[in-house]
Amino acid sequence: MRGGRQLACERSVIAIDHSLRLRSHMDVKRGYQALRRKRVTIPGAVYFVTICIESRARGLTDPRVCSEIRKEIAVLETEHLLKLHAAVIMPDHLHVLFTATGVLSIGQLIGRLKFKTKSSLSSQGLSWQGNFYEHRLRPRDSIEEVVRYIYLNPYRAGLVAQNLAYPSFWMGVEESKWFQPTLDVDRPFAEWLK
Repeated sequence: MRGGRQLACERSVIAIDHSLRLRSHMDVKRGYQALRRKRVTIPGAVYFVTICIESRARGLTDPRVCSEIRKEIAVLETEHLLKLHAAVIMPDHLHVLFTATGVLSIGQLIGRLKFKTKSSLSSQGLSWQGNFYEHRLRPRDSIEEVVRYIYLNPYRAGLVAQNLAYPSFWMGVEESKWFQPTLDVDRPFAEWLK
Protein backbone atom coordinates (compact mmCIF):
# COMPACT_ATOMS: atom_id res chain seq x y z
CA MET A 1 0.00 0.00 0.00
CA ARG A 2 1.26 3.38 -0.94
CA GLY A 3 1.74 6.09 1.58
CA GLY A 4 -0.32 9.28 1.36
CA ARG A 5 2.76 11.36 0.68
CA GLN A 6 3.92 9.22 -2.26
CA LEU A 7 0.43 9.22 -3.83
CA ALA A 8 0.15 13.00 -3.49
CA CYS A 9 3.58 13.38 -5.11
CA GLU A 10 2.60 11.09 -8.03
CA ARG A 11 -0.63 13.04 -8.54
CA SER A 12 1.22 16.35 -8.70
CA VAL A 13 3.74 14.92 -11.21
CA ILE A 14 0.86 13.65 -13.35
CA ALA A 15 -0.87 17.03 -13.07
CA ILE A 16 2.32 18.88 -14.04
CA ASP A 17 2.98 16.47 -16.91
CA HIS A 18 -0.62 16.82 -18.12
CA SER A 19 -0.55 20.62 -17.93
CA LEU A 20 2.75 20.74 -19.85
CA ARG A 21 1.32 18.53 -22.57
CA LEU A 22 -1.76 20.72 -22.76
CA ARG A 23 0.34 23.85 -22.87
CA SER A 24 2.65 22.44 -25.55
CA HIS A 25 -0.39 21.49 -27.68
CA MET A 26 -1.88 24.94 -27.18
CA ASP A 27 1.33 26.58 -28.43
CA VAL A 28 1.03 24.86 -31.79
CA LYS A 29 -0.62 27.24 -34.24
CA ARG A 30 -2.78 25.59 -36.84
CA GLY A 31 -4.56 26.76 -39.95
CA TYR A 32 -4.25 30.26 -41.31
CA GLN A 33 -2.26 31.62 -38.36
CA ALA A 34 0.52 29.12 -38.98
CA LEU A 35 0.58 30.03 -42.66
CA ARG A 36 0.73 33.76 -41.93
CA ARG A 37 3.50 33.28 -39.40
CA LYS A 38 5.62 31.48 -42.01
CA ARG A 39 5.01 34.04 -44.79
CA VAL A 40 8.15 35.83 -45.78
CA THR A 41 8.32 38.63 -48.32
CA ILE A 42 11.54 38.68 -50.29
CA PRO A 43 12.16 41.92 -52.20
CA GLY A 44 12.68 41.13 -55.88
CA ALA A 45 10.97 37.72 -55.65
CA VAL A 46 8.09 36.85 -57.98
CA TYR A 47 4.80 35.82 -56.33
CA PHE A 48 1.74 34.13 -57.76
CA VAL A 49 -1.29 35.04 -55.63
CA THR A 50 -4.89 33.84 -55.78
CA ILE A 51 -7.60 35.68 -53.85
CA CYS A 52 -11.09 34.19 -53.71
CA ILE A 53 -14.53 35.54 -53.02
CA GLU A 54 -16.23 34.33 -49.81
CA SER A 55 -18.11 31.07 -50.48
CA ARG A 56 -16.78 31.25 -54.06
CA ALA A 57 -19.74 33.46 -54.99
CA ARG A 58 -19.64 34.76 -58.55
CA GLY A 59 -19.60 38.46 -59.45
CA LEU A 60 -16.02 39.71 -59.73
CA THR A 61 -16.42 40.15 -63.48
CA ASP A 62 -19.04 42.86 -62.96
CA PRO A 63 -17.64 45.86 -64.91
CA ARG A 64 -17.57 48.18 -61.86
CA VAL A 65 -15.84 45.59 -59.67
CA CYS A 66 -13.34 44.73 -62.42
CA SER A 67 -12.56 48.38 -62.93
CA GLU A 68 -11.89 48.93 -59.21
CA ILE A 69 -9.63 45.89 -58.94
CA ARG A 70 -7.63 46.89 -62.03
CA LYS A 71 -7.39 50.48 -60.78
CA GLU A 72 -6.07 49.45 -57.36
CA ILE A 73 -3.48 47.06 -58.83
CA ALA A 74 -2.36 49.92 -61.11
CA VAL A 75 -2.05 52.21 -58.06
CA LEU A 76 0.03 49.58 -56.24
CA GLU A 77 2.33 49.47 -59.26
CA THR A 78 2.47 53.27 -59.67
CA GLU A 79 3.45 53.60 -56.00
CA HIS A 80 6.25 51.03 -56.60
CA LEU A 81 4.74 48.57 -54.13
CA LEU A 82 4.78 45.80 -56.74
CA LYS A 83 5.70 45.20 -60.37
CA LEU A 84 2.85 43.52 -62.24
CA HIS A 85 3.60 40.64 -64.61
CA ALA A 86 0.04 39.39 -65.29
CA ALA A 87 -3.43 39.27 -63.76
CA VAL A 88 -6.83 37.83 -64.56
CA ILE A 89 -10.17 38.44 -62.89
CA MET A 90 -12.39 35.37 -62.89
CA PRO A 91 -16.02 35.34 -61.68
CA ASP A 92 -15.07 34.07 -58.20
CA HIS A 93 -11.32 34.68 -57.84
CA LEU A 94 -8.38 36.81 -58.90
CA HIS A 95 -4.92 35.64 -60.02
CA VAL A 96 -2.01 38.08 -59.84
CA LEU A 97 1.64 37.47 -60.74
CA PHE A 98 3.98 40.20 -59.53
CA THR A 99 7.41 41.01 -58.21
CA ALA A 100 7.44 42.27 -54.63
CA THR A 101 9.43 45.45 -54.05
CA GLY A 102 9.65 44.83 -50.32
CA VAL A 103 8.11 48.16 -49.31
CA LEU A 104 5.07 46.22 -48.04
CA SER A 105 4.82 42.55 -47.11
CA ILE A 106 2.68 40.23 -49.25
CA GLY A 107 0.04 40.27 -46.51
CA GLN A 108 0.03 44.07 -46.44
CA LEU A 109 -0.24 44.28 -50.24
CA ILE A 110 -3.17 41.89 -50.38
CA GLY A 111 -4.77 43.52 -47.33
CA ARG A 112 -4.59 46.91 -49.03
CA LEU A 113 -6.02 45.53 -52.30
CA LYS A 114 -8.89 43.92 -50.40
CA PHE A 115 -9.56 47.04 -48.34
CA LYS A 116 -9.52 49.41 -51.33
CA THR A 117 -11.89 47.18 -53.35
CA LYS A 118 -14.18 46.24 -50.47
CA SER A 119 -16.87 48.84 -51.20
CA SER A 120 -17.24 47.90 -54.87
CA LEU A 121 -17.49 44.22 -53.92
CA SER A 122 -20.04 44.88 -51.18
CA SER A 123 -22.17 46.87 -53.66
CA GLN A 124 -22.58 43.53 -55.49
CA GLY A 125 -23.16 41.56 -52.27
CA LEU A 126 -19.64 40.10 -52.36
CA SER A 127 -16.72 39.98 -49.95
CA TRP A 128 -13.18 38.63 -50.11
CA GLN A 129 -12.26 35.45 -48.25
CA GLY A 130 -10.22 36.12 -45.14
CA ASN A 131 -7.06 34.53 -46.50
CA PHE A 132 -5.33 34.05 -49.84
CA TYR A 133 -3.06 31.58 -51.58
CA GLU A 134 0.48 32.69 -52.37
CA HIS A 135 3.36 30.91 -54.07
CA ARG A 136 6.84 32.37 -54.42
CA LEU A 137 8.48 31.35 -57.66
CA ARG A 138 11.98 29.98 -57.35
CA PRO A 139 14.68 31.51 -59.54
CA ARG A 140 14.58 28.45 -61.82
CA ASP A 141 10.77 28.61 -62.24
CA SER A 142 9.46 29.94 -65.54
CA ILE A 143 7.44 33.15 -65.40
CA GLU A 144 6.20 32.36 -68.91
CA GLU A 145 4.46 29.18 -67.71
CA VAL A 146 2.63 31.07 -64.97
CA VAL A 147 1.66 33.92 -67.33
CA ARG A 148 0.31 31.33 -69.76
CA TYR A 149 -1.61 29.58 -66.94
CA ILE A 150 -3.17 32.90 -65.90
CA TYR A 151 -3.96 33.79 -69.52
CA LEU A 152 -5.59 30.41 -70.26
CA ASN A 153 -7.63 30.27 -67.03
CA PRO A 154 -10.82 31.85 -68.49
CA TYR A 155 -10.58 29.78 -71.68
CA ARG A 156 -10.19 26.52 -69.78
CA ALA A 157 -13.10 27.49 -67.52
CA GLY A 158 -15.29 28.00 -70.59
CA LEU A 159 -15.87 31.70 -69.87
CA VAL A 160 -14.83 32.83 -73.32
CA ALA A 161 -14.68 31.22 -76.77
CA GLN A 162 -11.22 30.46 -78.12
CA ASN A 163 -11.63 32.99 -80.94
CA LEU A 164 -12.27 35.92 -78.55
CA ALA A 165 -10.03 37.92 -76.23
CA TYR A 166 -10.89 37.78 -72.51
CA PRO A 167 -11.38 41.38 -71.32
CA SER A 168 -10.32 40.83 -67.70
CA PHE A 169 -6.77 39.64 -68.43
CA TRP A 170 -3.89 42.10 -68.52
CA MET A 171 -0.16 42.05 -68.13
CA GLY A 172 2.83 44.27 -67.53
CA VAL A 173 4.57 46.19 -70.31
CA GLU A 174 7.62 43.91 -70.33
CA GLU A 175 5.50 40.77 -70.46
CA SER A 176 3.45 42.14 -73.36
CA LYS A 177 6.65 42.49 -75.39
CA TRP A 178 7.51 38.80 -75.21
CA PHE A 179 4.09 37.18 -74.59
CA GLN A 180 1.95 38.88 -77.26
CA PRO A 181 4.07 37.48 -80.14
CA THR A 182 3.46 33.94 -78.81
CA LEU A 183 -0.30 34.32 -79.29
CA ASP A 184 -2.46 33.66 -82.34
CA VAL A 185 -3.58 37.27 -82.95
CA ASP A 186 -4.33 37.93 -79.24
CA ARG A 187 -5.95 34.51 -78.84
CA PRO A 188 -4.63 31.16 -77.59
CA PHE A 189 -3.54 28.43 -79.95
CA ALA A 190 -5.90 25.43 -79.96
CA GLU A 191 -3.12 23.09 -78.75
CA TRP A 192 -2.68 25.22 -75.60
CA LEU A 193 -6.19 24.33 -74.50
CA LYS A 194 -5.72 20.56 -74.69
